[in-house]
Amino acid sequence: MIEESNLNKKIKELEQKLDYVIIQLNNLQHKIEADLPELSELLKILQILTGSINISRTSIGVLERVVGIKDSILKSYPSIQKDEIAKAIILALEKKGKLNISQLTEEIRKIRGTASRRIVRERVNKLIKLGILREVNTDSKRRTVELYNDKNV
Repeated sequence: MIEESNLNKKIKELEQKLDYVIIQLNNLQHKIEADLPELSELLKILQILTGSINISRTSIGVLERVVGIKDSILKSYPSIQKDEIAKAIILALEKKGKLNISQLTEEIRKIRGTASRRIVRERVNKLIKLGILREVNTDSKRRTVELYNDKNV
């Protein structure tokens, strides 16, 4: 497993490589358009490939944001650094947004392979007390939570 200190470095390297590939594909596309217009089918393939790489680039940006938020929370609250369920809750809420306890439990099962609603509810209560999560008013009768930050106040 990649150490968290190296994760940001690996993400940056991957971003740079994808940027390079996009530039090269664009250059190739312009060259084909100018010199070999009869290869229009190849141009369509290049456009699809470039689009796919741009989607990957966007996914990397999301991953970078998630890692940054997780790192920030773990530095601010050392008591949850070794709590795998609390970390999974934070990751799931960053990825999915507002979730109720049942939805959160399902997401944690996807991340960890196992989760209990009772334990998830206990950790959610702990994270609310620490100020990491907050309850959200919804039309649903189920208790819904989200990550607490300045943007959603």
